Amino acid sequence: MPTFGEAEIRNLTEVIRSGVFCDKRGGFMDQFRHDFARAFHAKHAVTGATAMLLMQAIPAAIGAGPGDEIICDPIVQFHGIACLFNNIVPVWADVRPNDFLLDPKSVEKRITKRTKAIWVTHLWGFPADVESLRRIADKHNLYLLEDCAHAMFARYKGKYVGNWGQVGTFSFNMGKQLATGEGGMAILNDDRLAGELNKRIIFGESPEVLSSNYRMTEFQAAVGVEQLKKVPGYLKVYREGLKVMDAVVAECDWLDQRRELPGGVVAPYFWSCIFRGERRNITHGVFQAALREAGAGWQFGLGFIQRPAYLYNIFRNPNAYNNVGCPYVCQHYKGKVEWKAGLCPVAEDVIPRLVTTNNMVPVADMRKKAKILARAIELAESGKVKPLEYSDIDKKVLKVVKEDGPLEPIEVIAIFDRKGGPHFDEHGMLSVMEGLRDRFPYKLSHAGPRKFAYHALT
Repeated sequence: MPTFGEAEIRNLTEVIRSGVFCDKRGGFMDQFRHDFARAFHAKHAVTGATAMLLMQAIPAAIGAGPGDEIICDPIVQFHGIACLFNNIVPVWADVRPNDFLLDPKSVEKRITKRTKAIWVTHLWGFPADVESLRRIADKHNLYLLEDCAHAMFARYKGKYVGNWGQVGTFSFNMGKQLATGEGGMAILNDDRLAGELNKRIIFGESPEVLSSNYRMTEFQAAVGVEQLKKVPGYLKVYREGLKVMDAVVAECDWLDQRRELPGGVVAPYFWSCIFRGERRNITHGVFQAALREAGAGWQFGLGFIQRPAYLYNIFRNPNAYNNVGCPYVCQHYKGKVEWKAGLCPVAEDVIPRLVTTNNMVPVADMRKKAKILARAIELAESGKVKPLEYSDIDKKVLKVVKEDGPLEPIEVIAIFDRKGGPHFDEHGMLSVMEGLRDRFPYKLSHAGPRKFAYHALT
């Protein structure tokens, strides 16, 4: 839903006319950092080209490296990837069943003498129990790192998320609450740590430490300073939309509303609930089919990534560092890695049940989605809907992406045309491929702005 207008155009024009598109004293980057830190009541704000690159720089900034562990969230994969980039072993803690957020009790059980930090996600804008996590981190002399990519201005017990730990990161790609195309920000309240992170983002002529140039541009900052002013208004709309969807779930005894922590203020990103169809003998496949029949298209997802991060090959068989087994098989690592089913039972139960849809749209759009969901509930309860199965087209698309992927829809169309398959326009193929993202056991996932990758989750 982000809106862009004359203010952003004016700022971008000023950047063009200045002839200086990189960070400069007194430019939009300086203003963005200043305004962001002030808005979030933080001492420091560090810009980056993306939030993911900031996260890749954070482990070294806190002194973590080979032989170390960082406790991660199993529902998202970003922190684990950042660990692998730093030859650090990600250790997966479970989540709680009613809010899908990191469970402090599970976290504490995962701590070893090798643990350097706890990395928590405020998933889809719901604040995690950072008070308990900070208490655990302080008890064991660990860093608490917060992923706030979905949580602009979310609060817990009166404090903005991102400030409970030593570092909080925010994402500004086009799918986020503050959109600048790409970009990220880290907030910190410690002078030394802010300096350590900053010198890993921009090293200049001769780096002081092993680092890279993960810089934002004046173009992104020029948009960011204006969008920052608009986000609180966006969030008011998103919260109204969340209420509309929750009202539908409140009337259904086999969909469970996501619960927010007392003292939390949600910054809606994706709306979600939990599918519990077994209470009414409604299968996963029947509900998927009911959503399609109700007109959901690919507006609703069922199952998110289908499996926790540690059951994906990138973590089970890490292929970094020339495929020699690092960081698990490393002379510095003295632990044992056994990422297998059953490691995080709550996450394994919850993830395939997640019903999601984009919450960052006008309230009128959320009302339309609410009607679709209500109709899907009615259809599923009627007993007249057959379970969703892979169609012939689904199977052909999966086969092509498996053999030749990752692929864009237009590339799949070209392969179909060359091999004598059915012809699609680009929108039709995109719909088919998006519809395969929430399937099991064979599915597609986004592999870039337009490409899709194949996964077999058997």
